[in-house]
Amino acid sequence: MAKNIKKLIQKLKDKNPSVRKRIIEELAAGDERAVYPLIKALSDENVGVQDAAMRSLIAIGGEVTAYMVLPLLRENTYLRNTALIILTKLGRVSVPFLYPLLKDKDDDVRKFAIDLLADINESIAPAFIVPLLRDGNSNVRAAAARALGLLGYKQAVPELIDALDDEEWVCFSVLEALGELKDDSAVERIASLLELPSEVVRHEAIETLGKLRSDKAADRLAAYLQHAPDEERNTVIKSLIKIGITPDMSNVSDYLLAMLKVGEWEDKEVALKGIEALNCVEAVDLIVDLAGALDPSLPDNEERISKLKATLKAIDSENELLELLESSGMKYRGMSFAIEILGEIKSAKAVPRLIGYLNDARRDLRRASTQALGAIGASESIDPLLETSQRDVDAHVRRLAIEALGAIRSKEAYKPLLELMDIEKYYDVLERIVGSLIQIDAERFLSDVTLYSTQVREIIAKTVTDEVILCKLSEDPEKKVKIAAINGLGRTATEQATLWLSRFLGDSDADVRKAAVVGLGEAHCCSPKLFDSLRDDDPWVRFYAVKTVAFSCERETAIDQIAPLLLDEFIPVVMSAIDAIVELGGREAYEALSRHEDHHNMDVQEKIREALNSL
Repeated sequence: MAKNIKKLIQKLKDKNPSVRKRIIEELAAGDERAVYPLIKALSDENVGVQDAAMRSLIAIGGEVTAYMVLPLLRENTYLRNTALIILTKLGRVSVPFLYPLLKDKDDDVRKFAIDLLADINESIAPAFIVPLLRDGNSNVRAAAARALGLLGYKQAVPELIDALDDEEWVCFSVLEALGELKDDSAVERIASLLELPSEVVRHEAIETLGKLRSDKAADRLAAYLQHAPDEERNTVIKSLIKIGITPDMSNVSDYLLAMLKVGEWEDKEVALKGIEALNCVEAVDLIVDLAGALDPSLPDNEERISKLKATLKAIDSENELLELLESSGMKYRGMSFAIEILGEIKSAKAVPRLIGYLNDARRDLRRASTQALGAIGASESIDPLLETSQRDVDAHVRRLAIEALGAIRSKEAYKPLLELMDIEKYYDVLERIVGSLIQIDAERFLSDVTLYSTQVREIIAKTVTDEVILCKLSEDPEKKVKIAAINGLGRTATEQATLWLSRFLGDSDADVRKAAVVGLGEAHCCSPKLFDSLRDDDPWVRFYAVKTVAFSCERETAIDQIAPLLLDEFIPVVMSAIDAIVELGGREAYEALSRHEDHHNMDVQEKIREALNSL
């Protein structure tokens, strides 16, 4: 490269911008001799050449590059901005050349030097920047304040405090810096700015006090809140919450309630944090009312309802929630929300009221109460829940009652649920009955699964993870039970289960063979017998075998086994094979697919071309 640099530099005069760009990119591997020509190339008429020159200068790096780029800070906007990028990218090697610029006669150059030191933020001596807090130019003073904050130079706090008397523009930068440095000694001086007539300065001072996160700052903010203008109170509250509201700030609660009632959602979230910190039970009715007004089917509302719920669970809301249930005029959705919370906090006091709602004409209240009783688990709710599970006209309520009995693990409910299982018509309700019976007494219920109906056996096969039971059900005379059990064995993914599954790869029924293939895939089992399924007579068995082999076997083995199916007569199998090979990737995948670029099926040809381009 050393011998060729001169020749390359001469070629920079080529009229073709593509040639100049290529030469500049080659010079990136050069030495200091290339720096000056590259700096000249920054003024090239072609934007691509300019960009390449900048990148090559950064690649060469070093002190020579930094020194020779410095004069560009005095040039036009484009060259100046390019110089700033290069010097920042060069990092610490630029730093020694920047200190003298702090005393430059040009205001802009002094500011650029400060900004560069702050952005490089490596091997910097911030003490050199402190005197510029008294510079004659306000932009320079503001840049100095910003830099001292970013550099974390706490020794400059006294000088920064003095600089708070500067003009507004500089004062903002000083406050920003003090917020970064988080030094208690600045609290009193910052708090004094709250007496100024300027709204923007007061607002910035409030936010900075919040950033300091000190008790002294909290005291000053709490005191200011008492006479703060209405438009500033939310900002004060936000800053107090950043610091941490304490129980002795109970005078803040009225503002939190107002914020929760009329504020934007962002303000409401802030208020909720304060309400939680103060254990502000006076907010319970507002929170419930707010939750009741939100439609849970809307995406944003799901998260909002979750936050409202979390706040109620974090404070002592039980008694207030119970009182709300006794009040009239409350929206159904709000009542359901309150009941849900009472269930989640396991309120024993709520049980009698909730039992009463089991006979309410309003379906939503019956649903919410049933679920809450299951969460609370009180023994006195068992009989009412049993009655609901058998007689409620709403199938969803019956399902919830059955789930609740299972959650309570009520032994008294075992026999009634068993009897209900024999007469229940709806499959989803039957699923809940089976689940609850397993929860209540699994050993008793599963002692002889052959006694139950086909539907119940199928549900058991879909529910349990016990290998013995699943193996037994996989021999069931009913096909759908058999397949459900085979799928269940795949979920257990044990060695015993996979050995048992392999037996079904040779079953006479294609649906059973397919279920076994899928089960082995779920178990991540690369059985040699599985490879035979790639040549199964049934195309859909082959289709799923491709996916299972790709998912379960080593990459090279999988590609070798799947590749022959690129010639399968059933096009969905071919498409599945292409997808699997692309997913496996690597050189072997490319080679396997490239052999079939001229496939007789045009759709396959196109898919293979797309696949090869992606590998």
